[in-house]
Amino acid sequence: MHSSRIQLERCFLCSIDSAKSFVDYNEYIMDLDGEMCQYMLQIFARNYDNTAAKKSFFKDDSFIAQILPENVEGFDAFVDVVADEIHTLVQDAVDLPSGSGLFIWATVEEQPIIAFFKLNYKNNFSCLVDDDKQVKWQKTYKLLPNISSKDYDYFFINILDKKVWMSDTRCHVDNESINYMADRILQLEKALSKSEKETVKVIETAALDTIKECYKEEAPKKVFEYRSRVADDALDDGIISPVTLQQTVFADNEEAKSLYKEKLKELEIEEKPVAISKKTTRQLQKKQKIVTESGIEILVPIEYLDDESVFQYQQYESGKVSIVINDVCDRAKL
Repeated sequence: MHSSRIQLERCFLCSIDSAKSFVDYNEYIMDLDGEMCQYMLQIFARNYDNTAAKKSFFKDDSFIAQILPENVEGFDAFVDVVADEIHTLVQDAVDLPSGSGLFIWATVEEQPIIAFFKLNYKNNFSCLVDDDKQVKWQKTYKLLPNISSKDYDYFFINILDKKVWMSDTRCHVDNESINYMADRILQLEKALSKSEKETVKVIETAALDTIKECYKEEAPKKVFEYRSRVADDALDDGIISPVTLQQTVFADNEEAKSLYKEKLKELEIEEKPVAISKKTTRQLQKKQKIVTESGIEILVPIEYLDDESVFQYQQYESGKVSIVINDVCDRAKL
């Protein structure tokens, strides 16, 4: 998502310190052109459509529905409840560090969105000049993480659609491993669903395992047929359909059809189509890398993977695969 689509409305900052008996927080008066607001826009935009986010929803009678404000003017009460919950949890959990809390109310394409980021403190070294004009290394504490690091956790709430998505960060409370955002902070009753990234990976795992068991020498060709099909479906329809893959990729093998369906069930993947984001679609369209035993890497455009006029594959009983690249005329770049 581009930050230009995000309209910041209100922001609160809090200090989450397990050594204190209370949590400090206050509203941040935003300077939309200032460095802090640019930081907020970037961290919001980077994670808003994160394909690794866990997803769920909430009902009208749920805990989260009871604490959600009706409008931006009531944001203070929501912040008060969540800030207190996160502070209590940091005291109870054995592996949840102190840090800073960043609460944001924003409008994204006319949808009111609440976002929370728990920014875990980092300990870094800085190069400083002391009073004697000597340059020294000094350890600097409580630096905020940059937006590309993994040193923060988050959740987003779409108030109108009653949707929630968040990072899959776990901690231990009373010897139990929990997703603390879902289980303790938001107290969601509905179990978190697999992220988009996980779902695509599991569907691929089921397909590749099926191909390995059912196609033997034809396995390399079938793998590339599968990947080409997935890329086309994502680009054309914005979805990946396990049922369509079963009927097309495995149309030539009834045993493979049955086995693929069994593996999807074992891996807890529903047969309904999975909506795919533009980000995932772009990733699926990338060139596929083939690495030979000698370390030679071949990048293959996705549209040529199952084109026998360009590539021919053969797998031997030893497990090795031979690849024949036919004359591609002016398509080859040397």
